[in-house]
Amino acid sequence: MIELVNQVFGSKNMTRYVMFPSFMYGAQRNVISNNFPFYNNLSIIDKRYFEHRVLKFIKSHNFIGRRGLEVTKKMEILIASTAVKLTFGMRSYQFSQFDNIVIYPKNYMSRVTKKRHFGETNPRLRTIVFAWDNFMEGVEVENNNLNLGLHELTHAMHFSFLRENSISSMLFLEHFKILLEQMKDVELQRKIVASGYLRSYAFKNKYEFLSVLVEHFFETPFEFNEKLPEVYEAVKLMLNLDLVKMYSKASA
Repeated sequence: MIELVNQVFGSKNMTRYVMFPSFMYGAQRNVISNNFPFYNNLSIIDKRYFEHRVLKFIKSHNFIGRRGLEVTKKMEILIASTAVKLTFGMRSYQFSQFDNIVIYPKNYMSRVTKKRHFGETNPRLRTIVFAWDNFMEGVEVENNNLNLGLHELTHAMHFSFLRENSISSMLFLEHFKILLEQMKDVELQRKIVASGYLRSYAFKNKYEFLSVLVEHFFETPFEFNEKLPEVYEAVKLMLNLDLVKMYSKASA
C-alpha cells in the first residue's frame, strides 16, 4: 500500500500523507513562499501537505488581536506556517493543548508574570502570545538564531506532547530524554560553552534549552551541525527533520 501511494503521489513520507488535502489559493501560497525558504525547498507534493497543514492549523485555533491590533489573514498564515515548519517531520501538528493565539502590536505587560514580554506560552489558559513586531523580526531575519515564533511554539509543542498519547509525542519525548542524558557529559558541556554558539538564555532551564536549540536548528543548521554535531543529531531525531541534508540536496 505504501509503495502504491509513493508511486501515485511521489512522496515517500507517510508521516505527512493525507488523502484529500485542503486547497490553498495563490495569494495565500505567495505569503508562504515569500517568507519561508523551508517551504521553497520542499517537493511539489510536500508543499501541498505543508499548505494543507497551514489551513488546518488556522481553522483549529482562535487568533485574537490586542491593543487595537486587527488580525489579518497574512498574520494567521505566517504564524501557522511557523508552527507547520516546526512540526513538519511529525504526524501530530495541531498543538492539542492550545486553542488561542493572542497577538499584541509590541511588547506587553503579562497578566501572569506582571512583567513585560515579547511572547509567552500559557498552558492553563491554552494560549500562546506574541508581540507582532518581534514575531516578524524572527521571520524576516533568518540567520541570527532569534525567532520568537519558533521559540514559543516549541514550548507549546513540548507541553502538548507531554499530554498526548501519540507516536509523534512518544518519539519526541524519548529523543529529548536521551539528549538530556547526553548533556550530563561534562566534556560535552565544555564543548557547548567553548563553542559560543548557543546564547546564554539556553542554560536557564531544560525548557529554554530546548526552544533555543530549535531556533538554532532552523536558522543556522550547517553551523549547528559543524560546531555541535552530537546535539544537532539529537534535535534532528526529535523533530524527524534533517535540514542539512534537505538544503544540501536543494543546492546540488
